Amino acid sequence: MTDAMKVVEIFSSIDGEGVRVGRTVSFIRLAGCNLRCSYCDTLYALFGEEEPCRYKEMSVGEVFDAADKSFGRITLTGGEPLLHKDSPELCDMLAEAGCEVNIETNGAADITEFAGRVKHKDKIFFTIDYKLPSSGMEDKMLLRNFKSLRPCDVVKLVIGSGEDAKKAKDVVRRINAFYPEGKRPHIYAGTVFGAYEPSDVIDMIISDPELKDVVFQLQIHKFIWDPEKRGV
Repeated sequence: MTDAMKVVEIFSSIDGEGVRVGRTVSFIRLAGCNLRCSYCDTLYALFGEEEPCRYKEMSVGEVFDAADKSFGRITLTGGEPLLHKDSPELCDMLAEAGCEVNIETNGAADITEFAGRVKHKDKIFFTIDYKLPSSGMEDKMLLRNFKSLRPCDVVKLVIGSGEDAKKAKDVVRRINAFYPEGKRPHIYAGTVFGAYEPSDVIDMIISDPELKDVVFQLQIHKFIWDPEKRGV
């Protein structure tokens, strides 16, 4: 018997970042996280923070029914969606309905264990953060996660300081060294909103040949709508 999933919100919008940026997506945001990043912009999805986490308990079937599957694209996010033991079942149901599922995960939850419980691996991909020093959570990264990625997966680097930028370059070099060309995951780099100059990240990418395949990104939803607005 499955447990109820703790759902903070389900909504449709455009993807604000990553490989599907600008495309219509249905988002499923689950409650709870095992990290406390300094720049977290979804505190309302965490437990024990200043604003109480308000969620609705829903069965896997209810979550499936509530998500708009007409786009063929779902983003499962949080919080940290890998902490929910029924997330693999939900992913398979969505895959069988013809949806591609992007799982946004924080780098501190085991993606290989999760993937081992998913039947339709070809219909899911991970967008996985490597938490840089300014997050305060770099020591929680499971390095084995970053050695089990596929070309469809995405590593996300969020830069908030010069120290972060230096570490980001090191992370990219390590990924490039581990994966042969053609087998590497996508790597996207952006900034902590309002905390670091985007142009500095672009200059860093341009000036270092090792970073030639890194994609710079902005969180476009924070420019279209109020950065604090939910459900977008």
